[in-house]
Amino acid sequence: MLRALQVENIALLHRLQLELQPGFTCLTGETGAGKSILLDAVGLLLGSRGSVDLVRTGTDKGVVEGVLDIVGEAFDPVRLLCAEQGIDADDDQLVISREVFASGKTVARVNGRIVTVQFLRQLGAYCAHQHGQHDSAVLLRSEEHLALLDVYGGSSLATVKADYTACHRRLTNATHALRQAESDSKERAQRLDMLAFQIQEITKARIHAGEEVQLRELRGRLQHAEKLRSATDDVYEKVYEGGPRIPAVADEVYRLTGVVETAMRFDQSLGELRDYLETAQVNLTEAADFVRRYRSRQDFSPEELQRVEDRLATLERLFRKYGESSSAILEYLEQAREEQERLLRHEETIAHLTEACERAFTELQTAAAALTAVRQSCAAALEDQLTAELSLLMMPNVRLSMRLTPISPGPQGADDAELLISANQGEAQKPLAKIASGGELSRVMLALIQVLSGNASVPTLIFDEIDAGISGRAAQAVAERIAHIGRQHQVLCVTHLPQMACYATHHLLIDKRIDGDRTYTTVRLLSEEERVDEIAKMISGEIITETTRSHAREMLRRGARSL
Repeated sequence: MLRALQVENIALLHRLQLELQPGFTCLTGETGAGKSILLDAVGLLLGSRGSVDLVRTGTDKGVVEGVLDIVGEAFDPVRLLCAEQGIDADDDQLVISREVFASGKTVARVNGRIVTVQFLRQLGAYCAHQHGQHDSAVLLRSEEHLALLDVYGGSSLATVKADYTACHRRLTNATHALRQAESDSKERAQRLDMLAFQIQEITKARIHAGEEVQLRELRGRLQHAEKLRSATDDVYEKVYEGGPRIPAVADEVYRLTGVVETAMRFDQSLGELRDYLETAQVNLTEAADFVRRYRSRQDFSPEELQRVEDRLATLERLFRKYGESSSAILEYLEQAREEQERLLRHEETIAHLTEACERAFTELQTAAAALTAVRQSCAAALEDQLTAELSLLMMPNVRLSMRLTPISPGPQGADDAELLISANQGEAQKPLAKIASGGELSRVMLALIQVLSGNASVPTLIFDEIDAGISGRAAQAVAERIAHIGRQHQVLCVTHLPQMACYATHHLLIDKRIDGDRTYTTVRLLSEEERVDEIAKMISGEIITETTRSHAREMLRRGARSL
């Protein structure tokens, strides 16, 4: 329930602090005084669009803050929603704020934590419902009637509808896949030709994983074969063969070993040096063996280098087409073979997809029949409840029916719905949009709100001139029903009818004044005597007489007795 409201720089509302009470609160005032602006401010807290037009001229931003009580099990979904966002709601109270900047930016907070407008909209759906002056226009669009019926059906209908939606999605996906497969015959043939060529080209190349690395190493050796042979020849000559003037390194190390062994007679610690020299002899011998083996393997020829170059050129061409390495090309080859196999099984695929479509369609028909049955049951109950409500709203002879017409299965089911009405005795039922007057539409809308609110736990209902187009006894009946709703819900209602205002438990006056060169809207709670004058003014205009005051007092007494 909305307990407090603070507004700053929203249109004509400069600064406003307002405490709201349970029950039925009416809002009255002259046309243009700002009644709807106040409801727009409340709408910002519920996640409605934050238009820059709402920001008061000459200011940077408009701010709305509200305090919501969330006491009781009915608000468990609200507490769960807040917990998912990390919002502390342990004290059973939410402080919601919304800032709308002249730049177009908007910021929303719940208990000090910044939230998205989408989250605020979800939260608001659990806390309050707003019904504007033109909501009854929904009744003029028959395509909206099915949605109203589904809302009335509540969770039981929603479960069946969810099953139907899942079936419809499966059929849609299966049908799309089948049509795609059927329309791809030309593309499939072209793709098969391409795949066959690619597979043949790659297979013919006889690629091995990692061979490009080995080939590049071999090419490097072949390109520098002369340098390699020169280097190894030099090593072999110096280490093992020697020359006329310079002995071989191996021979010199052997001689030095003998020198050290002779010197060891005088100092045995030279044994370590001798060991190093003997190790060097072994290593030099192995080095010479390595050089001999390496030279024997060196079989350079221009033909071999050309063969390697040609193979690398072939691989490079394939790399540009199929992948950056031999491993990538082999992976592409495997994928190409799998796709080729799949395309070759095209007829089998078509048969499989056709079977899937038939199966999905059968499931959809079953789900559609179940949804239609639930809707028919809900439609009968809705007709009874609406008829009872409209009887209380001075439409005792009304006959209503929700006509369900079979249609091809679509996203919303296999039903089309339209609300038919006969408002007068002896008249045939006809589409509501064709015969209902403005006052009748308002009453049907109010009856729907009453019926639908009975299926929901939303604590606050907000009406903006729900009584438009109604007068006389009908206005009295509508006022009584609003007052009745106010016994279970917090109701805020903008009205121009004294019949409505006298049934309110609280009365707020919206007034507009000019101070200097600026216009300001004010809101204040009326005392009992002030209510008498305000209702008298609603009856007779600006000139208030004792007669109109007496009439206003009588209306207030009658309203109080009904509560």
